[in-house]
Amino acid sequence: MYKNEIVDKYTSDPEVKLILVQVLDKLNQTRQKNIPGITRFLNEHQRAVAEQLIKDFGNPSHVFYGGYDGAQRTVLFFLPDYLMPEDITDEDINPLSCVRAEYSAANALSHRDFLGGILGTGIKREMIGDILVGSKSCDIIALKEVIPYLLSNFSAAGRVKLDISVIPLNEVNVPDAKFKIINDTVASLRLDSIVSSGFSVSREKAAEAIRAGRVFLNHLECGKADRQVKQGDCVSVRGMGKAVLQEVGNETRKGRIRVKIARYI
Repeated sequence: MYKNEIVDKYTSDPEVKLILVQVLDKLNQTRQKNIPGITRFLNEHQRAVAEQLIKDFGNPSHVFYGGYDGAQRTVLFFLPDYLMPEDITDEDINPLSCVRAEYSAANALSHRDFLGGILGTGIKREMIGDILVGSKSCDIIALKEVIPYLLSNFSAAGRVKLDISVIPLNEVNVPDAKFKIINDTVASLRLDSIVSSGFSVSREKAAEAIRAGRVFLNHLECGKADRQVKQGDCVSVRGMGKAVLQEVGNETRKGRIRVKIARYI
């Protein structure tokens, strides 16, 4: 079976199909040559689809790695038989590094400012992992191969000049995630109900977004409005953001279910 026929089973998204072809190439590289196979960075949706494919191929030894625990963007590292998952952090094996961009606290810079500055140098998004913005510095995870180029060409975010240096991954500053906590009651734990509550839209608008393929449950597209959402599940809506169903409580006297939803801001 050709690669394109294989990946068609997992997604209709042309961009994700290209990612899955890359995953297959790296998997075959490791199996045939017994050497590490490392993809470019995957976002959470791409990773979730890749996990489905990997499972169907016998779940070979692999690690999703973004430079620190809880990274949203990760590379997929297929392990040859002489490596263990913990070996990936060894300096000679680790495919990632980190650039710290420091600037005056008087300048309020955003993730968008840094991403725009990086892409403006000609580096593709797939080469860059998480961009971790703090009050006076921003840590940028990247593939080692682009670090010299970043150091030479990335000097500003917007009009703000940056002081760029390389830091060890174990010194990365990970800002605390910011949430809006929503305490609500819902008629049921259907996906359309949770989207409606978590993103402050009507059930009709929620159902419309689901039908349009803009809603993801645990990072996989879900087109079923009646899919049940469980405590701990992540729900994201393209163009609206991401939320987690943190807690499912007791029923009210009117038979509605108490929920606590944490929406990323």
